[in-house]
Amino acid sequence: MTLYILAVIAAACVQLGVVYLLRGNFAYGFPYAIPFIFISQFLFLWSYANAPKFTIIWFTTTAVTSGLAFIAGYFLWQEHISYWNILGIVLILSGMILLQVR
Repeated sequence: MTLYILAVIAAACVQLGVVYLLRGNFAYGFPYAIPFIFISQFLFLWSYANAPKFTIIWFTTTAVTSGLAFIAGYFLWQEHISYWNILGIVLILSGMILLQVR
């Protein structure tokens, strides 16, 4: 399961890089972003298809991408953080932990 989680983390980081690239100049950055979009989607789909439990990897993907979006929004784009944002991340992580309980 660790391999699939690492693939999801790598895909989320690549996806975040694509968003950062496209925020500068969309028309200029889009041709350069296409290969990275394919790589991130391939990693996500590979993890979904091969993980032993689809639900766990799906929640892990949600938690990782939401967490990275939260961190990137705060540090890269100085977005406002509300208690609802923090509560959402905590609920997603709690659900992920509860999925691990048998």
